[in-house]
Amino acid sequence: MPHNHLQYEAIEHHLRQFTRTPVYFAAGRLTESDSCYEQERQVMQYSLSKRKREFYSGRHLARIALRRAGISSTCVPRGPLGNPIWPDSIVGSITHDRTHGAAVVGFDSELKGLGLDLIEDPDQVTEDLINLIMFPDEQTLLRSLYPDLSPVSVAFSVKESVVKASSALVGRYMDLLDIRLDCTSQGLNARVNGLPCDLPCMVLQTQVGLVTSSFYPRTD
Repeated sequence: MPHNHLQYEAIEHHLRQFTRTPVYFAAGRLTESDSCYEQERQVMQYSLSKRKREFYSGRHLARIALRRAGISSTCVPRGPLGNPIWPDSIVGSITHDRTHGAAVVGFDSELKGLGLDLIEDPDQVTEDLINLIMFPDEQTLLRSLYPDLSPVSVAFSVKESVVKASSALVGRYMDLLDIRLDCTSQGLNARVNGLPCDLPCMVLQTQVGLVTSSFYPRTD
């Protein structure tokens, strides 16, 4: 088995431990240049080839994750907030960076929302963006939790995961400063303006880059 498949299995294992529920992960290089689904092609009809490759590859990986969850291949349209529209009973997230993408799916009987983000080179998130991404106390917190990582990169990626897990539930585009990161005995979590409960957050250093995730717990 190729080494990267073993790496992806390890990421999926961490995601399952983190969410405490079966979730299904797929990742790979951005290689797809088209889709067999007309609705997806319509979304990309005026886009440049780079954006098409990102979008089509993400959908391809999403379908791999869905099949692993027992869901037949299907179109994954784009919602009004740019979010993937998943089949009934499914929650999930798609992410990509420059050369790789990833997708994760789970079941809405277990989770209300599920977010994923990938940054292949965390140093690409520069310090000049810090005031758009995080608060001073978050910088202190993330430096203490992840001393080997840039706090602005961690904050950006984690908050992107939180946005993906919750924006459709909030029903609007979210600013990263709408999200406050904190730490409890349970680990890193996020408070989101407009939501009644915190979202747990995961930070994972992998061979493909910085992988973060967040989920909206089902409490009913």
